[in-house]
Amino acid sequence: MDTNIFLSIRGVSKRFGGTQALDDVSFEVKKGEIHALLGENGAGKSTLIKIISGVVAKDSGTILMEGKEWNIKNPQQARSQGVNVVYQELSLVPGLSVGENICASSERMDTFKIMKRNNLGEEAHSILRMLNIDPRTPVRALGIGAQQMVEIAGAICRNCRLLILDEPTASLTNDETKELYKIMKMLKVKGVTIIYISHKLSEIFEIADRATVMKDGKFVRTANVSELDEQTIIQLMTGRNLSDIYPPKAGKVGPSVMTVRGYSGPGFDQISFDLHEGEILGFAGLTGSGRTELCTALFGVHRAYAGKATLMGIDYKPRRVKDAMQAGVGYLPEDRKQAGIFLQMNLIENTIAATIDQISHWGMINRRLADQNTKEMIRKLSTKVGAVSDKILSLSGGNQQKIILSRWLLENPRVLIVDEPTRGIDVGAKFEIYQILRKLADNGMAIIVISSDLPEIIGISDRIATFYKGSISMVISSGDPSLEEKIGSGIMGVAYTSSQEVQN
Repeated sequence: MDTNIFLSIRGVSKRFGGTQALDDVSFEVKKGEIHALLGENGAGKSTLIKIISGVVAKDSGTILMEGKEWNIKNPQQARSQGVNVVYQELSLVPGLSVGENICASSERMDTFKIMKRNNLGEEAHSILRMLNIDPRTPVRALGIGAQQMVEIAGAICRNCRLLILDEPTASLTNDETKELYKIMKMLKVKGVTIIYISHKLSEIFEIADRATVMKDGKFVRTANVSELDEQTIIQLMTGRNLSDIYPPKAGKVGPSVMTVRGYSGPGFDQISFDLHEGEILGFAGLTGSGRTELCTALFGVHRAYAGKATLMGIDYKPRRVKDAMQAGVGYLPEDRKQAGIFLQMNLIENTIAATIDQISHWGMINRRLADQNTKEMIRKLSTKVGAVSDKILSLSGGNQQKIILSRWLLENPRVLIVDEPTRGIDVGAKFEIYQILRKLADNGMAIIVISSDLPEIIGISDRIATFYKGSISMVISSGDPSLEEKIGSGIMGVAYTSSQEVQN
C-alpha cells in the first residue's frame, strides 16, 4: 500500500432514478495535497462529495481512506473521523457568536452551551487572528466572506484530516480569497488533505497541486496542475476550445439608447457614457469602484443626486425600481441568491415575477398563461429543469441564472444590466449565458455587463468602460490592440503608457 495516498476512489457508481450520476469513477488523492476537483454542473462532483461525507450511499465501488475501507453512514460519523465539508450554503447560527458557532460545530460546548475560548483549538484561533475576528463577535455582524471563514474555522476545529471546500470563494473579496489561500497553505503544512471545488480556473493554478477532471459522471483525467493550462482544462471539461467560449462581437451597433451625463450619487461621481442599440458595454473595475452603485441607481434602487440620463431620447429619472421597469430597464443583481431569486418559490413564480401585473386580472394570476410563459422561456434558453413546479433551489447556478434572464426577457427591456452574470457557474453554463447575451444584443437590446473576470469582460464586450474610485477612467474599444494593458491602467487609476513608450 502506498502510504502517500490518503483517499482512493475505486470504481464508484451512483444512479438516481434514470440518471447515472457517477459511472465507474476511480482516482486517488495524496496525503497533504490540495487536490482540485473540476467539472461542469452535472459532472458528478457533488454526488461524489456527498458519498465521501456520508450524505448518500454509493451503489457500487470501493473507497479507501488511508488504506482502510470507508463505509460512512452519515455526515456526523464522517466528521467524527476528521472529514469535513464546507458548502456554499453556510450552516452558521446568526444569533450565536463566532466562538459559539465554532464550538457548537465541533461539539465543544459544555452542558449549558457556554462558549469556552480555550476550546476553540489552535488552528481555529490562528485563523481568527489572521482575519482579525473576535470570537465574541455575533455572526450576524459579519459579512458573508468572514462568515465563510468562520465556517472553515469550525471545520478545522473538528480534528480535520480531510477538508472539502465547495466553491469557497464565490462570495469572497480578493483580499479574503488571499487570506483563504494562506489558511489552506497553513493546513497543508500541518498535513491536512484538501479537496477544492471551484469554477474559477485561475484559482486552480494559484493554489492546487493536482487536479481531477470529471465529465458526465465519469473520470476524465488526473494530472499535476503544472502540466495543465486553461485551454486543456476547458477541453477536458466541455469538449470545447477556449476560443469557442465567447461569441463573435457585434458587427455594427445602432443609435444611442441611453445617455448619461455628469451622473453622481452614492459611490459614483460625474459619470458620462452612451449605450447603443445592439451593444454590450462592459464595466470593469475593482470592488467598490462604483460600477454596481451606478447601475443600481440607474435601476431605481437609490437616486442619483446630480446629472442627467435619457432613455430613447426621453428624460430618465427612476425614483424606484418600478419606474425603471416601466421605462424598459432590467437588472440581474450581483448576488443571485440574496437578491436575484426567490429561494422558496418555484420556477413559475420566479419567472413571472417581473411581469406578474401583465398576466393578472383583479389581483388573480392567470395560471395557464404563467405556466405557458415559463415553459416557453425554458425552451428558448434550453434551461435544464425537472418540473416547472419545482423550487428554483433545485437547479444549478447556471440554470438559476437562466430563470432570472427569462424573467427579464418576458419584460422585453430596451436596456438590460447584468452584474457578474457568470459568478459561481461552470464553464459550460458560462458559454450558454454568453451566447444568450450576444443573441439579445444582436436582436437590438442594449446591454451593460459588470464583471470582475478580466477574460470575461474582454471576451463578451464590444466596448469597455473602466472604473476607478467612483468615476469612469477610460472607455476602450474591444478591438484596441492594447486592450488588456489599458484596462489594467484604467482600473488602477494609472495613466496609460504603452510598452513601446516605456522602452523608448
